[in-house]
Amino acid sequence: MNFTKLEKKIYSLKRFNLIFAAFFFSLMTLCVKNIDKRIPIYELVLFRSLLSLMITVFIIKVKNINQWGNNKPLLILRGALGTSALLCIFCAIRNMPLSISTVIQYTYPIFISIFAGILINEKITRNLFFALIIGWLGILVILNPTQLSNINVEIENIWISIAFLGSIFTALAYITVKKLAFTEDIYVIIQYFPLVSLITLLPFVLINWVTPNLNELVWIIGIGLFTQLGQTFLTIGLKHLPASQASSINYLQVLFGSIWGVLFFSEIINLNFIIGSLLVLLGTIISSTKIIKKT
Repeated sequence: MNFTKLEKKIYSLKRFNLIFAAFFFSLMTLCVKNIDKRIPIYELVLFRSLLSLMITVFIIKVKNINQWGNNKPLLILRGALGTSALLCIFCAIRNMPLSISTVIQYTYPIFISIFAGILINEKITRNLFFALIIGWLGILVILNPTQLSNINVEIENIWISIAFLGSIFTALAYITVKKLAFTEDIYVIIQYFPLVSLITLLPFVLINWVTPNLNELVWIIGIGLFTQLGQTFLTIGLKHLPASQASSINYLQVLFGSIWGVLFFSEIINLNFIIGSLLVLLGTIISSTKIIKKT
């Protein structure tokens, strides 16, 4: 297999990498939503991690690169943050409408800007304050009780909190990926995510094992496959595009998620949801532009 030629073709796609990432991640959420609640979330994450790890290790062996990377502490941290984010995101998807959980997940670019100011010495600008106001206004438009009542949806506060926690972990994971992308091969970065997930979640899964049926197994394989594809295109896209472009293109997952919600789960998309989603998108774009380094 000539991975060098394949990689060159993928790298040449530029912004299309993130479009593909958004599409495959949306298919991953569709798979999660279709699996019966009797299968624990941590078991789904472990299955996803196992398949992803097998694919990534195979690619690393074929490419004959240093499997363990250079900055091991940061790579492990990236894996822990990714695992935490995935657990929260899967919980939110299972217990909320797919369209709403996806919108909340995509508040992460605003959190990226906040944490960039705190952790990597980037100046918090006036743009960020505007982005926060606009983004949270969009969330309020979507999650206000009147709006939820209009679309016949009831969501417990705990699941909303977990969805936002997933967004925060995602933001922190993205910052580590961006930093690691300058020194590590993308497949090494990807490998540590499922590796850490597998090591940390295996004891819980063994103690509380639930055997999937054939139908559930198909969806579980879909989770692993689509997450792997999404993660690969995302990591390449983040490495070669400015943050503002990456954030706005990634937001296509909200569109894809909303389409799957309507088609497969009879979710209602009304004007309030569209307005709220556009406000969150505007907030993510504003938060990702004109970030200035402190001098």
